[in-house]
Amino acid sequence: MNDIDGLILAGGRSKRMGCGDKLKSILHGKTLLEIVIDRLGPQVGELFINANPDLCGEQSLTVIADKIGGFQGPLTGLWSALKSDQLSDASYLMMVPCDGPFMPKNLVAELYQLMVKNDADIACVRYQGFAQPTFSLWHKRVLPAVEETLLIKKLGGFKPLLAELNTVYLDWPEQPLNPFFNINNPEDLAEAELLLA
Repeated sequence: MNDIDGLILAGGRSKRMGCGDKLKSILHGKTLLEIVIDRLGPQVGELFINANPDLCGEQSLTVIADKIGGFQGPLTGLWSALKSDQLSDASYLMMVPCDGPFMPKNLVAELYQLMVKNDADIACVRYQGFAQPTFSLWHKRVLPAVEETLLIKKLGGFKPLLAELNTVYLDWPEQPLNPFFNINNPEDLAEAELLLA
């Protein structure tokens, strides 16, 4: 979809993985980053990654580094992307985590349809009754609200904005394999390998 940029969030500290570069963790013969690129890339116009450039190595994506120092939460990545002059002039930004390798291949289209229908600011996935804010579509007009939440209110998570802005939720059908499974530690990585076996 040409009116949608894609952003892979990989700016976290990977503390629970015991390493500083979770995006390079191998799952089923590929890095987590490669898997997420394969899943998200065909669904968006242009694709970007929010990460520490020193950890990304050689890869084709445009890297958008955090614009403020000190890890203040995932909202920093969204804000840094929205503030960047590297994004295209698309109206929307689809955000996914680098550790969500089972993301549905029709996720962006489903969120976009719901968002446009409701002229929403944010379209967020909900699975088994729980919001999954790292899998969400944002209208770029939200930049002032994101900036206020991060820089003035000093909040680094997404939930305050989901409550404050016009947010619509997409209840994803339950499946045998959780499409929004996050790999946060070595045990999760091992479980994901078993799920793919």
